[in-house]
Amino acid sequence: MALIEATGLGISRGTQEILRGIDFHVGAGEIVTVLGPNGSGKTTLIRALIGLEPLTAGQVTRQAGLRIGYVPQRFPLTSNVPLDVRRLLSLTLKPTESEIDEALNETGIPHLKDAAVARLSGGEMQRVLLARALLRKPELLVLDEPSSGLDPIVRKDILGAVMRTIADEGRTVLFSSHLLEEVEQVADHVTMIHHGRIVLSAPLSAISIVRPR
Repeated sequence: MALIEATGLGISRGTQEILRGIDFHVGAGEIVTVLGPNGSGKTTLIRALIGLEPLTAGQVTRQAGLRIGYVPQRFPLTSNVPLDVRRLLSLTLKPTESEIDEALNETGIPHLKDAAVARLSGGEMQRVLLARALLRKPELLVLDEPSSGLDPIVRKDILGAVMRTIADEGRTVLFSSHLLEEVEQVADHVTMIHHGRIVLSAPLSAISIVRPR
């Protein structure tokens, strides 16, 4: 069963073609990766699939009522009002204290509940954003370059433990990355994108990875 289906997806900005002819499928219960170098169009594709980018061609169909938790690569803080983690998590969803505690425990940062957001490290902020996404109890968790700014230990924790747990519960994960080693850890299906076009899409088990000696 498809949670998201894209057909002939294209996005242009002025005369610049960002994505072209994208056919994409996200099946329930999978960990699906969009792999490609920086600047290849990964973030634009991820945002288009969840309805955050207007299309100039093709269409995207999402399962009706699909709950999506989205972790952007960067979270813009435009407010001049000081925020702690508890308040950031409460801004839009109005969760209970127990729900906040559960999300922070799941991402391994219960000690940051009252920490000032402005003082968080890059890795801590990524975990907070992940906790924020998990508060939605998402059927589809979407992560844009989740390892950005993370040290190897934190990266392994998030990609290995949290994402696999979510997938084992029957939920689905869609994430983008430019790092082959993290894709190998968790992905079920890999779509490689280059210059805004898909060059390969297959189950990870069907892909032969050749490493230079």
